[in-house]
Amino acid sequence: MKTKTLFKSKTAALAFVTALAGAASHFVPAVGEWVTANASIILGVLGVVALGLRLVTKDKIVLFPAAPAE
Repeated sequence: MKTKTLFKSKTAALAFVTALAGAASHFVPAVGEWVTANASIILGVLGVVALGLRLVTKDKIVLFPAAPAE
């Protein structure tokens, strides 16, 4: 099985963007109000995107790449 670093993972990128949106909604009241008003749509879209990414990704994710063999 091929491996790739966390920084090349589309699923990890989605999680990072989701975390940024959560932080923005906490610190920016207008964003928080919008997220609260549209929570069901946001969760539905995130679910579909996460499922789609899971279907197209096959590589194992590692934190640190293995050292090349000499």
